[in-house]
Amino acid sequence: MSYAPVSSSSPSDPPTGSAQLLLRTGRTHDMAGRMEDAIASYEQVIRLTEKSSGADRAVLVEALRRLGVVQHRRNRLQEARLLCRRSLKEAVRLNHLVLAGEALNALGGFDTETGDLAAARALYRSALPLSDEDPGLTGRIEQNLGILSSIQGDYEDAFQHYNRALEAFRLAGDEAGAAVAYHNIGLTGARRGELEEAERYFSACAARAARGGEAYLEGLCELSRAEVAHRRQQYSVSLRRAEAALDTFERIGARRGQSGAYKIIGMVLRDSGRAALAEDRLRTALAIAKETGSLLDQAEAARELARLHQGTGRKQEEVAFLGVAKGLFQQLNARLDLEDVDRRMVELAA
Repeated sequence: MSYAPVSSSSPSDPPTGSAQLLLRTGRTHDMAGRMEDAIASYEQVIRLTEKSSGADRAVLVEALRRLGVVQHRRNRLQEARLLCRRSLKEAVRLNHLVLAGEALNALGGFDTETGDLAAARALYRSALPLSDEDPGLTGRIEQNLGILSSIQGDYEDAFQHYNRALEAFRLAGDEAGAAVAYHNIGLTGARRGELEEAERYFSACAARAARGGEAYLEGLCELSRAEVAHRRQQYSVSLRRAEAALDTFERIGARRGQSGAYKIIGMVLRDSGRAALAEDRLRTALAIAKETGSLLDQAEAARELARLHQGTGRKQEEVAFLGVAKGLFQQLNARLDLEDVDRRMVELAA
């Protein structure tokens, strides 16, 4: 599933520009996956600016939100929400519409990952009118609305949102945002079976991520390429790419990404006849998904475990995992995934 001048300064205030420089330093660490360094930089910005006024208040708002997003990626979910809510409150006090929209968009992303898609959609739609003066923010919101449509199987609506996002990012000159849009268009295409087209979008994403030093996005591209290779039954390629993605996610402490990598590794092992190892990796994927609170990752891992048990003749466990997957997909209103699980349950009952 991603973003008033100071009138005077007293001796107790930081020099004008120092907080902004620290914020840029934090963003550089953030993009490169150096999460502890990013956290340290953002926390220092907050300490410097929380008692200041003028332009530094806007820097505070941004630092709070960016720290919240990093903490969420590190699976510190409650702290992440508190930081972004504080960012929203400060943005409203400043009457800064764009920063308020950024905070709403971040909070919507948190709800997306925990499966509260109705709340996420409401937050994104609240944020969209605040983005009129910032095409980059418009792109991020459109992209997140596209993710909701993708989860729920409405691929045509998803493509419309992703293409609007891409146009907004081009208008903003936002290479990183465009890279994420390319990734999501590719991922949706892959789910529709358009594998060659998906590969082209993943290649475009990977090139931009490498140029921008976006470690997390590079890992996502590698993981999505692993999924395409698995669909093509290129198991050695898929395993290599998934393990490379896992290395990246472990290095930067991205727990949700690790769940996805373990899932693909488990699928490859299962489909190449190594059932015991496959079960271990898939159970790890499910455990991490539960830890991060991602309903979609839990549902997908449970479904793959059901497929594993189908192949090993453990019908009772297959039924149990299909039941888990169905309940989670129902919460997400993931129409196509529900149809798939229902079909498998009917086949079992026949």
